[in-house]
Amino acid sequence: MKSLTFALCISSLFLSITAVILPKLAIAYLALSAYVFLLYYLDKQRARNHGRRIPEAKLHLLNLLGGWPGGYCGSLAFRHKTSKPGFVRTFRLTAATNTVATLLLLADTLKHSNQ
Repeated sequence: MKSLTFALCISSLFLSITAVILPKLAIAYLALSAYVFLLYYLDKQRARNHGRRIPEAKLHLLNLLGGWPGGYCGSLAFRHKTSKPGFVRTFRLTAATNTVATLLLLADTLKHSNQ
């Protein structure tokens, strides 16, 4: 439970900082995160029922595009994909890449708004 609380705090902080500077981007990230959270839930249910799975590449792409807060919370809430080192490693890379790109965009936006 502590890990999920940490994930929610990190995700909320990221989305809050983004919302202050670029509200529309934060809304898009929030919507994408909710969608990715739902996909993690659906994939976990399909895994339990031996159904058709959601491709990992799709999850990684959506995480890279900004849905990683939902992916992070979903993986912990549903205990999904947490024991696959390759998936976890790629998830961390996609989340870090998106975070750095977003921070660069936010910094550039602030720089141009102060001129």
